[in-house]
Amino acid sequence: MGINRYASAAFGLGRVAFGAYALARPSELGATWIGKRPAGRKPVTVILRALGVRDVALGAGTVAASFTGHHAPWLAAGVAADLGDLTATLAGRDYLPEEGVRGTVVLTAVASAAGAALILSRAAGARSESADRP
Repeated sequence: MGINRYASAAFGLGRVAFGAYALARPSELGATWIGKRPAGRKPVTVILRALGVRDVALGAGTVAASFTGHHAPWLAAGVAADLGDLTATLAGRDYLPEEGVRGTVVLTAVASAAGAALILSRAAGARSESADRP
């Protein structure tokens, strides 16, 4: 298994861990993103747990697909999800705590960039492998 596949699997495990945290501690996660008061409301914890399920599924899919070399679509889905979180946070920034906006912007931007870099690295590796074949 090449370095890109190991890195993608590790990246997927990180997403699983984040999702598990959202499932187990939705109010805690939400307090850092949307503020303590709204994050403690039961309907909000439902949404935050749904976010956790999404990230566990995307991460587990990325890990599993890393072993077959077909992980780029899973990485792309994760990038799309992260960019969606970024867009939603920026759209609602007037209603969110400034620290939560900053933290979410940094987290989602870094995760999106890392996922995109893994996709591009895999594509470059695939092109160089096919160029090496007679």
